[in-house]
Amino acid sequence: MAVDEELPILTTTELGNLLKNGLRTMFPEQVWVEGQITGLRIPRAGHVYFDLIDPPEEPGQPAPAKFSVAMWRGTRAKVEKVLAEAGNLALENDLQVRILVKLDFYVPHGRLQLIMEGIDPSFTLGKLAADRDRLLRALADEGLIDQNRNVFLADPPLRVGLVTSIGSAAHADFVTELENSGFGFNLLVCDTRVQGEGAAEQVAHNLQVVASHKPDVVALVRGGGSAADLLVFDNELVARTIAALPVPVFTGIGHEIDQSVADLVAHKSFKTPTACAGALVDAVRLYDDLLMGLRTALGERVHVVLDHAQQRQDHLSQRITQSASHAINRQSDRLKNLCQRLVITAPQRLDRCHDQLETQVLQLRALDPARVLARGWSITRTVDGRLITHVGDVSAADELITTLADGTVSSTVTAKEVSS
Repeated sequence: MAVDEELPILTTTELGNLLKNGLRTMFPEQVWVEGQITGLRIPRAGHVYFDLIDPPEEPGQPAPAKFSVAMWRGTRAKVEKVLAEAGNLALENDLQVRILVKLDFYVPHGRLQLIMEGIDPSFTLGKLAADRDRLLRALADEGLIDQNRNVFLADPPLRVGLVTSIGSAAHADFVTELENSGFGFNLLVCDTRVQGEGAAEQVAHNLQVVASHKPDVVALVRGGGSAADLLVFDNELVARTIAALPVPVFTGIGHEIDQSVADLVAHKSFKTPTACAGALVDAVRLYDDLLMGLRTALGERVHVVLDHAQQRQDHLSQRITQSASHAINRQSDRLKNLCQRLVITAPQRLDRCHDQLETQVLQLRALDPARVLARGWSITRTVDGRLITHVGDVSAADELITTLADGTVSSTVTAKEVSS
């Protein structure tokens, strides 16, 4: 291709300087630019670098426009002071800002960049407030503001799921408060980022993870910070996640003045992580006091019942003693009467018995075998003592013993005869 001698021929440096000078000519003054901060970084030198974008209409889509921004260390101190005085703001990813810049072309890198020289904090505050109000109206219209507040809170809430940045002061304060209570809390901790890019998605995910373990309550805590630091707790995804959880959520977020959207949709909210943990301790202590009160009431009731039973036992014992005494007295009188009658009737009875005995003695004497033998009768037995009363009781050759009045006679059966 032939070179057109009429066209200028430039080196890379010359072209870069030409663009740099052209920008200065086209934009000799500072301009205000609105956009969203992303990719914020602060190297050791103290300068600030980030990209300023128009946020995409749908999450995950590329930004329709993006400029690199640089703010030198000297300007940074002034901007941070303005932000702090305006409303405890700080530069942070995802923050909507209106910044005062000069356009500059950095020749060594061939890059167009914006040199930040100032900021309008009222724009950021107004944008944050407008976004917050819009989100709250949407949540209210969908009935989500009170949804988690209506979830049943177990009593006592001893199984606690904690979503926070492990190792942070918020984590330490919360855990220390529970440990110092002396109650047996069972704590499940899930580490999460609580600020910066991607923090909202991580917080929402970890809330769901902890809730899946079915604790009595989920605590979402972090320490204080600037409004930008706490943007994650005004995030719509975090708010909707809290509202939809089947477990009550307690928040302890370091807002000094206003409540975050997360606070407003939570079951209960507290100013600090320590206050959040303290509320759980108070709930358990209240339950413990209730149990102690029931124990005391039960003990008092038992004492009353035992006292009544003792009184009844004493009354019954007294009645039994009286009844037994009366019964013994009656039986004693009866025994005394019987004794008196026995004294009178016993001799008479003995006399009658003596007469009866004499009569029976005489009758027995009359039946005495010796008297029968004395009248000439005899008694015959076998040698083994069996009495012979019939002829059939003996056989030939049997030896017999016959008892007479004056002795015995031994004999042997030689014959027997049955009388007709």
